[in-house]
Amino acid sequence: MTNNNTLQEQNFRFHDCPTHTNKYEVDGQKFTVISHFIGDRNINDVMYDYAMNRAMNEMLGRVPSGA
Repeated sequence: MTNNNTLQEQNFRFHDCPTHTNKYEVDGQKFTVISHFIGDRNINDVMYDYAMNRAMNEMLGRVPSGA
C-alpha cells in the first residue's frame, strides 16, 4: 500500500477486509485504533518480528515479562 492514497480511496478499496478495533487512553485522552487486515504481509514475518520485539523489550525492562 502506498501513502499516496487518500483516506477515502483506502476506505473504498479495503471496506470488505476484516477489521479489529482497540481503544486506548493516553494521558487522559481516548483514542480508537481500527486495524484493517488486507493480506499484504506474510503472517510468519509478522509473528517473527513481534516475537523478537517483545523479547527485546522484555530483556530491556520496557514491558513486564509474562504479560
